Amino acid sequence: MIHTVNHNVTGDNGTQRNIIIEPVLHQSVNHELNATGLYKLYKGGADGEAILFEIQEIAPEIGESKPLLDDLKNPDYLGQIRFDGDSTSKWHYSEGPLSHYEQQQVVEFIQNTNS
Repeated sequence: MIHTVNHNVTGDNGTQRNIIIEPVLHQSVNHELNATGLYKLYKGGADGEAILFEIQEIAPEIGESKPLLDDLKNPDYLGQIRFDGDSTSKWHYSEGPLSHYEQQQVVEFIQNTNS
């Protein structure tokens, strides 16, 4: 998966939550984008159509150097999932509040998208 997507997960209490799954990519010497096995997770919008520009502050003028908000300081950051190899391999979740049940739903979505 090389595109950022929105996905709904069901919480432990049965409520739906929209999240943004952003694959971290590496650009090869041939300028191709390749998956790294790392996916960052953010809170999505209530309508399921939030985009990363709504969570990451961008510079108001071209050329202005303004750093992006650090993930751990971003209130919309929900952690990250890293696969040891391809998306069928062992995975690890860190840096966020998602329950194991929610994590499994995200992993299953990534695996189904990549198969």
